[in-house]
Amino acid sequence: MNSTEIRHFLFDIEGTTTPISFVHEILFPYSKNNLLNYLHNNKISNLIFSNLKEDHVKDTKSNHYKNSLENSSESLFSYLEFLISVDRKNSGLKEIQGEIWKQGYESGDIKSQIFPDTLDFFQFIQSKNKQINIYSSGSILAQKLIFKYSNLGDLSAYITNYFDTGVGPKRDSNSYITISKSLNCNPKEIIFFTDIQEEADSAFSIGIKSYIMLRKGNSPIETIKHPILNSFSEWRE
Repeated sequence: MNSTEIRHFLFDIEGTTTPISFVHEILFPYSKNNLLNYLHNNKISNLIFSNLKEDHVKDTKSNHYKNSLENSSESLFSYLEFLISVDRKNSGLKEIQGEIWKQGYESGDIKSQIFPDTLDFFQFIQSKNKQINIYSSGSILAQKLIFKYSNLGDLSAYITNYFDTGVGPKRDSNSYITISKSLNCNPKEIIFFTDIQEEADSAFSIGIKSYIMLRKGNSPIETIKHPILNSFSEWRE
């Protein structure tokens, strides 16, 4: 593959463009600490509640969660705390977290952390008239906030498309087929950057060249199946 064949750059966020520590030490605690107050002051939509209810049915059947679920702040708080504790990728939870983070970013309580080489790489990609796309398990709102309110300034102008788990799980090859179709391109015209081996494997299985980011704080990878980068400045095609 050479650079003239590449049309789209697809990026994970956590551990790729953004330190894992920011997500786990700043974002997650902020949403948890402000969750009950948010629920007291905001009505949860029927769509979000139905989404939570689907998981709740499964959790009660498997005895992972024993309490009932009602559309009240106390009941929702209890179940959402459970989902957070097991790191469930529930879209309803992600939407609520995104709204809480939005308030935090807009008030100045939160400023996202982006690796410095990310901006240089985005500028390089833009200079080559290629598209930058994001794929994260966080909601699209949460993704947009990270790049808008960053320590490097507002980076949202560099990004063309955002994808979340609405297209499917990140470790499912079908998700990358869906993204390719959405971008109206051949998978071989996409390159993907992530810190997770299984995500890289899934993208690679449909023809997307994948890179593994070994940032500080990322989990070690036992079997190396894809090119490794410590920073985007090392990327060459």
